[in-house]
Amino acid sequence: MKLPKLPFTKEKKSQEEVMDKIERLDDALKEKNRSIFSGMLFFKGKKQNADAAPGKAEKQTLPEKKLPQGLAKLKALSRRKILTSKKKRRFDLRRFAKSIDLHDFLEKAGMERLDPRKVTRDMLRVDIIICLTITAVITILNIFSGKGLLSLITFLMGFWLTVPFVVLALIWGVYLFYLDMRIFKRTNAVEAVFPDFLQLTSANISAGMPIDRALWYAVRPGFGVLAKEIESVAKNTMAGEDLGSALTNFANKYKSRTIQRSISLLLEGMSAGGEMAELLNKIAMNIEETKLIKKEMASSVTTYVIFITFATIVAAPILFGLSTQLLEVIKSITSNLGSTMSSGSGSFLAFSFSGDSIKTSDFKIFSYLLLSISAVSSACIVSTIKKGRIKDGLAQIPVFVVVSLTIYTIAAFLIKGMFGSVF
Repeated sequence: MKLPKLPFTKEKKSQEEVMDKIERLDDALKEKNRSIFSGMLFFKGKKQNADAAPGKAEKQTLPEKKLPQGLAKLKALSRRKILTSKKKRRFDLRRFAKSIDLHDFLEKAGMERLDPRKVTRDMLRVDIIICLTITAVITILNIFSGKGLLSLITFLMGFWLTVPFVVLALIWGVYLFYLDMRIFKRTNAVEAVFPDFLQLTSANISAGMPIDRALWYAVRPGFGVLAKEIESVAKNTMAGEDLGSALTNFANKYKSRTIQRSISLLLEGMSAGGEMAELLNKIAMNIEETKLIKKEMASSVTTYVIFITFATIVAAPILFGLSTQLLEVIKSITSNLGSTMSSGSGSFLAFSFSGDSIKTSDFKIFSYLLLSISAVSSACIVSTIKKGRIKDGLAQIPVFVVVSLTIYTIAAFLIKGMFGSVF
């Protein structure tokens, strides 16, 4: 017996359209069951109320076993709420903390010998030591200042309820940032020597070595991080692990498109049984060409880099230094005008001038803050333009900030001497 066809085609339908068609098919089955039930009542000659019969008939439905197979599966899925819309998960601090795999971070950073539990305990100890030190300093200052004991206890209660958690979060943030930078440096070190490694592997395969031995004998001491990684791949392979899975684990260890694509092409070539020597040689040449193209792109935007650097660490500090001295001149002029107008207060029109509206110290703080923010932003923009990633230019941020603030201080001092000789 052939099952009846479903009323919808194999075209891609949305969730709402599929559920709507299920409901319409279910209503049609109910109507058919109602007509069958009324016919049975007529032939059997049962005397029942005509108004009560449809109500009872509506309660009768075909058993799920007699339904078409596709409809039964869809109804089962709708009961399990698989087809319903998923609710958005709210941010949970505990779930976020559990999602951080410290062991994975340490392994990628080359610190797999460290125990994640020991690291967590050390972080907690450092947090407690810092908070105890701050508490001791505050207590000593409170004793020398002669403040009340009740105020000290209240302050310490609020301190221990909030500050330890903030300090612990900061410690973890700094440590994870340190691990992330170590991973980034290791990734760059692997990418730098990866084309040479592939070329050596290609030469070994051309000499008649199998792929696993070719990878092993291509390792050189100067490869650094890559040499250790290939050694671990070879050890896992000798221990019985498949070469493809070992190479896949090596590629997934680093967030590098170059390494992942190269390993993927290598595995595809191994499964297809092609000329591995030629394939590896072409992959290495492609990586080198990509590096040359990136260098050409960086050299083509050198003008923009020079303009942004000059505007941030030279032009802006000099202009802020000039503004600082102009503020001093304006304050002296307005104070002199104020004293002059106060002496002639008997005149018909009297004006009052004051030079205390903006303090020079506040403007200097504003200048230092704004120059620091602009220096950090400019360093990030320059690193993105030149190398495509902000992480490559993190070492330039302190240089930009120090040079910008130094030029501002020198410019403010020199311009002050120039205006001092004039006024």
